[in-house]
Amino acid sequence: MILYFELGWSPTDTQFIDSYRCSAVPLPRPRLMKAKFNHLIRLVLLLVVLTGAVMSLNISAYQPSAGSLALVYLPLALLGQAFILSLLLGLLLWPFSLLPAGWFNRLFALTGGILVFLLAVDCWVFSVYRFHINAFFIKMFFTDLAGMGIGQGLLFGGLAALMVTVGLMLGLATLISRYRWLTRPMRTFWVLLLATFVGQGIHAWGYAHNMKAIISLTHTIPWYTPVTATTDIKQWGLFNEALLEENLNLDVANVTGFRYPAQPLNCIAPTGATPSARPNIVVAVLESWRFDRMSAEVTPNIAAIGDESLVFSNHLSTGTVTDKGMFGLVYGVSPVYFNTAVGAGRETTIIQATKALGYDHWILANQDIEVNKLDTLLFNGIEPIQSLPKGAVYEGDRQVVRQFEQLLTQKSAEQPFFSLMLFNSSHFPYWTPPDMDLPFLPAERFAISKANDATDPTAYFNQYSNSLYYLDSLVGEVRQSLIDQGEWDNTILVITGDHGEEFADQDQVFWGHGSNFSRYQTSVPLVIHWPGKSASLEYRTSHEDIMPTLITEALGCDVALNSLSTGYSLFDDSDRVLMVESYVNQAVIVDDSVSEILPGFVLSYSLDDIDQPTKASAASLVGIQAIYDRFR
Repeated sequence: MILYFELGWSPTDTQFIDSYRCSAVPLPRPRLMKAKFNHLIRLVLLLVVLTGAVMSLNISAYQPSAGSLALVYLPLALLGQAFILSLLLGLLLWPFSLLPAGWFNRLFALTGGILVFLLAVDCWVFSVYRFHINAFFIKMFFTDLAGMGIGQGLLFGGLAALMVTVGLMLGLATLISRYRWLTRPMRTFWVLLLATFVGQGIHAWGYAHNMKAIISLTHTIPWYTPVTATTDIKQWGLFNEALLEENLNLDVANVTGFRYPAQPLNCIAPTGATPSARPNIVVAVLESWRFDRMSAEVTPNIAAIGDESLVFSNHLSTGTVTDKGMFGLVYGVSPVYFNTAVGAGRETTIIQATKALGYDHWILANQDIEVNKLDTLLFNGIEPIQSLPKGAVYEGDRQVVRQFEQLLTQKSAEQPFFSLMLFNSSHFPYWTPPDMDLPFLPAERFAISKANDATDPTAYFNQYSNSLYYLDSLVGEVRQSLIDQGEWDNTILVITGDHGEEFADQDQVFWGHGSNFSRYQTSVPLVIHWPGKSASLEYRTSHEDIMPTLITEALGCDVALNSLSTGYSLFDDSDRVLMVESYVNQAVIVDDSVSEILPGFVLSYSLDDIDQPTKASAASLVGIQAIYDRFR
């Protein structure tokens, strides 16, 4: 015999227990459990409706696409995210569903009300800062409230709003327990689950085919993680090349939320000036080239160029992985816009400017830049001359230089050119030709999967230095070919890395890149041969600064730099707030303080030592807000 309590259910889900007031009767437990489970599902479905409605407010700031598939995707994405958030809360509450109905309703009202309230606050945060509530924002809220400009009035007003929200949730939960809302809630549950999968499937399809209208609004949905499956779609034979080409040429400027550039470029050659008077621009990017590997011993040719050029000794990449570092370099924009830019299908301002001035374009990458969409993202409308490895990695890098030299000898004397070369030998396991005399010994190629806390990095670090020594020789060949063709004195040569590389340099052992935001992984060399300019500059600069500086100062385009970039001029020593990203995490870097935003918390440490804690200031939120608001 088991006692009934006043739970609010009945054999018909309406009057199952009301007639039993602590009376002892045999308990039909399966029926009671089913009733309780159905009540939980109904509350989850209620939460889906409320959270979906609140999140949709972010979308209202943007004009939706008229495309039929996009109009299907957008509500499915919102509904799917609302369903996932509500389901997670439901799973957390499941163990408490055996409580009496009144107590369970109160628990649901408290937790569900907090979720709805947080989403409403997130809507406000997004409208102000253009980013969603994250661990950095939460940390600043609890540690530097005054610095965020939140006074007591706003705080108490928010607390009152939270209480009202919880009260509303309690009233709705009580009504649902008394009146059977949805006779078969599991049917609706499965429909929502199916809708979530369909929405994610549409995104995967749209992402693979660069459907801008589908993927351009993803950033407005709080904490949304859409699925991508480009490689699988190709393997399954579902990829449509014609559709991809059509989407690349489709302009959806009115739906992207990415106003880049903020002003039109005005790039007009001075009257009477010949095209040959404009400087050629060559950008050489060495994979994983970290700040302390630019020296007369490791990179003698580049060091010699630096002796007569601009050297920026405190330069940070915008990423600790290739795509985020290259995005900041070529776009001149913080990587927080990376996913939005993929959906927008914009042409980068450096390509716009050089096209307007009649430049030829040579894109030579010894990496598969098609798989991560860097070919269309960075060079939309330009077919890379090389975008896949050619033979062994070191052979592919040599081929990059050979093709550059061939193009240089064939170019018109009157036509300037823009060229970007992406070298790859310095990516682990660190490649060198077999017949090369290695200057750094002992040396061994690196298997990162086998590295651990006890691994001696000496041989691997030497081989890494050897690979950079090899790439330096190729950069030397590029310089010599420009001299031989009489182009050196009319060429701006930018030499840098996409990100850094770590070799257990700190007490917390890290290898490679993409794992933290210390100087070893974020700081890279920057050497610029700019005819007529020579200096060693020690203030902070970033990848975001490079292209806008070239556009405004080298190409002479009449446009404000801040309408092109979230960065500054390379010749501006102003303090910078930087957003740097890896594969999934991001960090705020101010001076030498790093605030790495991880799921649920912020890890703050020194740029020079991950074991040295630092304190971030809420004042940096102003800089973050400026970044997020620049092109939205």
